[in-house]
Amino acid sequence: MARRILSADSVLVSQPQAALQDAGRADARQQVLLALQQRWSALPAVEPDRLLFDWENRRALEDEVAFVNRAEAVLDEAAVKLAPSVLRIVLTVRQHLSDPRDARAWLEEKLALDFRRVSELCIVAESYGLLDAGRREPGVREIERYGWSKALKLAHVRDPAERHAIWERAAETAGGASYRAVVAEIGRFRERKLIAAPDAPPRLDHIVHDAQARFAAFTRTAAHLRTRDQVQVAIEELSDLQRDLTRLRRALRERLQDDEVADLAART
Repeated sequence: MARRILSADSVLVSQPQAALQDAGRADARQQVLLALQQRWSALPAVEPDRLLFDWENRRALEDEVAFVNRAEAVLDEAAVKLAPSVLRIVLTVRQHLSDPRDARAWLEEKLALDFRRVSELCIVAESYGLLDAGRREPGVREIERYGWSKALKLAHVRDPAERHAIWERAAETAGGASYRAVVAEIGRFRERKLIAAPDAPPRLDHIVHDAQARFAAFTRTAAHLRTRDQVQVAIEELSDLQRDLTRLRRALRERLQDDEVADLAART
């Protein structure tokens, strides 16, 4: 996770200790990237019968877990520092393209991020005050405390005091709370506050079309259930239809995300 984000003024002041710390962290990041490349290059040489780690002697397995955790920390730090840039881009686009559809189309064309990722980064940047000089440091400390994935879930709760209360209730030990416990506690918080968290996914029009086509196919099949095979086909088509309806529900929630981003622009 990000340890410190320097203000613009502090960049102009000589800070040798910070420079040494930054150099050390840059070296650690470089080592992680090098290790990633080494593992990637070694993948073709992994024999199918040696794909799994030795469970009896778990040293290699534990080393790989530690490596993934180090790499994840680098990705988390990048996400924290990327979030303010993404929010500034979105706010600028929303300022000049008032129609959310036009704004979304511009972002989809220009940004090499899917809209779910854009929305996540914007929500984190806004909730934790990463564009606000007075809130940035406390916000970064919050994200560090929770961890990126849990901080992302908690970002939908805008009040830092309420986030802290949820975290405290979810914490099983002094070391913190699990992702599952945080999600469950947020669910209870929503029930009390009657708020809904956006989820996000693919394009709505395509999913609506797929669901309509799937429903039409099921309707045709269900009208002719004379044999065992026809009933089996109907069951399979119903399962497909249920999956499409689940995707449709998620796509509708994406519209809530659009409104969320628009609200960010309106409040800033």
